[in-house]
Amino acid sequence: MKISENKRFLVFEDGTPFFYLGDTGWELFHRLNMDDVEEYLENRRAKGFTVIQAVALAEFDGLNTPNPEGTKPLINNDPRTPDEAYFKYVDKIIYKAYEKGLFIGLLPTWGDKVDKKWGIGPVIFNKENASVYGKWIGNRYKDFKNIIWIIGGDREGGGDNKAIWDALAEGIKSVDKNHLMTFHPGGERSSSD
Repeated sequence: MKISENKRFLVFEDGTPFFYLGDTGWELFHRLNMDDVEEYLENRRAKGFTVIQAVALAEFDGLNTPNPEGTKPLINNDPRTPDEAYFKYVDKIIYKAYEKGLFIGLLPTWGDKVDKKWGIGPVIFNKENASVYGKWIGNRYKDFKNIIWIIGGDREGGGDNKAIWDALAEGIKSVDKNHLMTFHPGGERSSSD
């Protein structure tokens, strides 16, 4: 997928238009067991959705409450040490979406892990570990065919934390040149790199 030549549309590599109809399944990786994942994804596919937006480090105590398989995303809440078992579960869900023809709008983290204006947090990111985590997660998903990166979630990408968001995005872009990347919610930047 890429941005069209006139910069107004999303298209597949062959130029075929892509209609982005997204559902916000933010807690998909954190809350649903595989039976629920199957039911949810099939429901959304049947309704014509093309993208499911979900976050790797979820909002509602996504660091300290285990997923349905009993794993948490990071060892000691350190972005430099992702837990392999947790991300294998994420892999299975992303692949299941692919089997159903759905893209995943993947947020590497929810905003409260960068800036705790509200939410549970804790704040765990700084410029250095955001870059490390960005490279790690970008490398993990660079070969998946149904990823659209979304950076930001419920926080603006600017302000005092702009350098952290940029480090996360640059980390991903340094290893994943194949996927579309968007900044949300501000919308001031986008990249097809």
